[in-house]
Amino acid sequence: MEPPGNHDGPLYDLEKAADLRAANLSFTANQCPPAGTTLYIMPANQRRSPLTPAIRYSPGDRVNILVPGSQEFTADYVIGADGLIRMPFIPGVRAAGLTDGELTTNLQRTLLKHRMFSGDDFRISVRPVLFSAVNITISGAVFLPGRVMIGGVRDSDKGERAMNKFGDNPADRDVAGALRGAGGVRPDADLNHVVLQRAGRQYVLDWRGALTGRPVDDIILIEGDHIEVGEANCFQSGLVRPSQITPPGIRIFQSNLTQPVNSNANSAIGQQSQNIPYGTRLLAGLVAANCVGGSLASNARRFGVLISRNPKTHKTEVIQRSIEELVRSPDRDSLNPYLMPDDSIACYDSGVIDAKEFANVLQSLFVPVQTAHTVKPW
Repeated sequence: MEPPGNHDGPLYDLEKAADLRAANLSFTANQCPPAGTTLYIMPANQRRSPLTPAIRYSPGDRVNILVPGSQEFTADYVIGADGLIRMPFIPGVRAAGLTDGELTTNLQRTLLKHRMFSGDDFRISVRPVLFSAVNITISGAVFLPGRVMIGGVRDSDKGERAMNKFGDNPADRDVAGALRGAGGVRPDADLNHVVLQRAGRQYVLDWRGALTGRPVDDIILIEGDHIEVGEANCFQSGLVRPSQITPPGIRIFQSNLTQPVNSNANSAIGQQSQNIPYGTRLLAGLVAANCVGGSLASNARRFGVLISRNPKTHKTEVIQRSIEELVRSPDRDSLNPYLMPDDSIACYDSGVIDAKEFANVLQSLFVPVQTAHTVKPW
C-alpha cells in the first residue's frame, strides 16, 4: 500500500518519521538523542525557586478553634468561600492561604482588638479537622489541561474523620495529584520547570525525581492555584512509563480485519477500545490487535498503521510500518513509536490475502454465469 503522507513539520517523536535521515521532520532532531533512544530525560538546570512546603488552609477546610474557658468561641469552623472564618460577635477573620501559626496569630489579634478577651496570657489553639477538595487550573505539557478538582474525602468518611479525632492529611492535594488530575505529563514536559502561580507570585519546582527517584519540590495546593508545566524541545522516552505523575494506562482504538465483513458486529476487535500500560510501543499494540503471527506465507507482508494526534500542532499524524520489518529488524525501536492516549491502530492484510479475496470475487461473478449456461430449457 502507498505510505500515508504527513504535512511538512514537526512530528511528535522521531520514531514516527517516514525517513529517519530527514532530521527536519522532528521538532527534537537538532537538540535531542536519535530515534530509538530509551530512558532519556533532559538534564536538570538551575531555574528552581521552590516554595516553603507548609500546609496552608483553603476555602472548605474545617478547623477546630479551642479558646480555654470560653465555650462561646470553642468549636469547629469551616472556612467560607470568601476565605473567612466567622466566629460569634466579631467580623470574619481571614484564614485562606494561612498556616496554623499565621491563623492563630490572626485570630488572637482580632479577638483582642474587639475586646472579647484581655491580658497577655490569652491563648488559643487552632487544629485542622478535615481538609476539603480544591479547584486548580493546569496548562502546558499535560494530556488534559484545564480546571481540575483534587483532594477531599468521600461523604461517607467525613463524619467519622471529623468527629473522632483532630488533625488531617491533605492527601492528593499536592502537585502530583494535580498532574494526575490533568491526565499526567506528556513526554515533552520540562519537569525541571513546573511553575506554581499563587497570589501573584511564581515558584519554579523540580519534579524530575518522580521518574528518577530523587527528591521533588512537593507543595500542598490551595484553591485558586495555577500550575504550568513547561514544554521541552525533546521527546523524552524516560517519561513514557507509569509513575506518580504519568498515566498508569492508556486507551487505544484497534481495527483488525483478516477479511472483509458485512457488518461491524462481525468485527469483534473493532467493537471497543482497549486499555494497555503506558509505555507500550506500536509493535506490542499490533500484537494485542492480533496483527502479528499466523501463517507466515499469508501474513508476513501485513502492514500496521498508527493514527495519532500531535499535541503540539494539534494535527493528526498517520504512519505506516511493515509488521515483518518491526519483528525482524535489530534497530526496531527506531521504527517503533510509543503509543499515546487515544491513539488508533489499524492492520492491513498482505498481498496474498488480497489475491485470495480477488479470486473469491471473480468466483462469485463467474459461478452464476456458468450456472446459467448449464441449465437446459424445458
